[in-house]
Amino acid sequence: MAQVAPYEYLELGDLIERAKASSDRPVLLVADGITDPHNLGAIIRTAEALGTQGLVIPQRRAVGLTSAVAKVAAGALETFPVARVVNLSRALEELKSAGFWIYGTAATASQPVDQVEFNSATVLVIGAEGEGLSLLTQRCCDVLVSVPLQGNTPSLNASVATGMVLYEVYRQRRSQMHHLEIDPQGAFQNKSKAV
Repeated sequence: MAQVAPYEYLELGDLIERAKASSDRPVLLVADGITDPHNLGAIIRTAEALGTQGLVIPQRRAVGLTSAVAKVAAGALETFPVARVVNLSRALEELKSAGFWIYGTAATASQPVDQVEFNSATVLVIGAEGEGLSLLTQRCCDVLVSVPLQGNTPSLNASVATGMVLYEVYRQRRSQMHHLEIDPQGAFQNKSKAV
């Protein structure tokens, strides 16, 4: 029987440093009390596939990186960094101090996600199944966003909501990049201004 070493979590400071080194506008996820390993695994798989720089999870009242999480993540954990913190509120304050803008997801948030501009270093905070974001976590967020729903179902599964919001972040960034082109000297020009 093979023995598998437990996943090595990063320190939050190291995760921030890595994220900033890999992108001028990094995106990190924070999971606020996700307890279902299948949800966490799906969140990791989606986040890694879209290019997110890492994840922060709390040490207590949340699932860690178990074999079930790794199985659902389908290999994404091999390259996707995760930090585990004792105090989520303090971690969010540290991320703010490092220049990240904190967006929390909430079913009854005031701003639909497609009306928010994700222009800077971004932290997306996902709430627990059922309860959503804790009040303390909501207070740490700069903006609360929601996915506009048309049906009778009042909310989405945490991993589905994560995928939809992350897709919007990266859709906006791809759209912005399509407006830029490189001239022969290597300088960026805005296509909308070119004649």
